[in-house]
Amino acid sequence: MNEHELEQMAKKLVEPGKGLLAADESNNSCKKRFDAVSVACTEQTRREYREILLTTPGSEKYLSGVILFDETFWQSTTEGQVFREYLKGKDVAPGIKVDKGLVDLPGFPNEKVTQGLDSLSEGVETYAPAGAKFAKWRAVITIGDGIPTDECIGANTYTLARYARICQDAGIVPIVEPEVLFDGHHTAEQAEQVMSHTFDILFQTMRAFRVHLPGAILKTSMALPGKDNGGVMDNDEVAERTVRALHEHVPPELGGVVFLSGGQTPRDAFVNLNRIAKLGGHPWGLTFSYSRALQDPVLKAWAHDRNQPAGAKELFLKQLELASAASKGELDESALDTDNFVSHAQDL
Repeated sequence: MNEHELEQMAKKLVEPGKGLLAADESNNSCKKRFDAVSVACTEQTRREYREILLTTPGSEKYLSGVILFDETFWQSTTEGQVFREYLKGKDVAPGIKVDKGLVDLPGFPNEKVTQGLDSLSEGVETYAPAGAKFAKWRAVITIGDGIPTDECIGANTYTLARYARICQDAGIVPIVEPEVLFDGHHTAEQAEQVMSHTFDILFQTMRAFRVHLPGAILKTSMALPGKDNGGVMDNDEVAERTVRALHEHVPPELGGVVFLSGGQTPRDAFVNLNRIAKLGGHPWGLTFSYSRALQDPVLKAWAHDRNQPAGAKELFLKQLELASAASKGELDESALDTDNFVSHAQDL
């Protein structure tokens, strides 16, 4: 493990004003999104769409890295340049999703654990020499009647810690993602409590497995009320609860913190990030790692006229500009009420 190199890459990924594009949707997830815009989901259409995202001129001003799905990691641009090499040429770090998805946790109804640990060592030994600079592993924590259990949190934080150490030994910065799901009827207060408890167990376990924390990044949800809660989201409450959970339960020496959008509308994802950044005084770099909040309007524009990619690219650059401003606490929130990205995304 080269601790210095890991730390330098972690710092690069959370460089002020830049963030991550999560373009690592599985083929099944991609199909759901393509079905919503009436585009056939094939290897070629997935490559075509992701090329829009990865080759948008000027995106390197706002992107520090891109999380890729295995299929995309090996694909190339229309001109024949491998995507990860194209990104490297723009000083955008290529990353890779390495988990194998969710399975039921036996004996614990409605709780999941992430699989893929048994083949991880072989995987990173392939990705690292091919140019992957960082990786991502997602676990999910569900809030409901009697859940999450400590057993579920423990099972998932164990795999996150093992994954992180395996990645670091291969020279890859690990992003650990214990996502507290937006689904459910819970309150923002309950989300904060579950996030805080999960962080406590996660970092205790990471230390136990000798993960170098300055060379690792946390990808987290925000302290959101469940989308079936029935109440109106209070952006200031979300920001305050999220920052409190982070400041009181995430080690200050960690390499960085990035947020997932997690089913929020693009407007809420940008406004909540902006409010969080405005609270300031964060001991680590803090930015976005968004998928749908960046992509939804772009996907719709591309599907509407696939022969004119310039319009979709222009829209994607605008989304990145908004995310960048939000990550610095400099977003003009009033502009979001009329921006096209809101109406586009809510139609999906």
